[in-house]
Amino acid sequence: MKWTLIRKTIGASLLALSLTSQLFADDIPTFSEPEVNTFVKAYAQFADDYVAAYQAMKAGDNSKLQALQAKAPELQQEAAQMVGKVKPDEAATFNTFIMKCAQKITSTLQSQ
Repeated sequence: MKWTLIRKTIGASLLALSLTSQLFADDIPTFSEPEVNTFVKAYAQFADDYVAAYQAMKAGDNSKLQALQAKAPELQQEAAQMVGKVKPDEAATFNTFIMKCAQKITSTLQSQ
């Protein structure tokens, strides 16, 4: 049940990213699996890049946002793989991190 919620959260977060402030290094949690650590760093960077690209789009430059939208399905696929690698005792931390990234995107979109 817990993994289903995490998968839905990741899917919803990435869907929001595909439709549409910098996370600090100390805001990125550390997990016991190196692959998960690599993923969360990439996910945080993607969220930061998406916010910047959205701001650029509002200023008339759509190219950055289009490039990131093309990357979203790849990231979604990778996220699904990471769910199986997150240790059960780290699942809540992983889910919270994913939600924080999604909220960053959402708040940017709502501040139009």
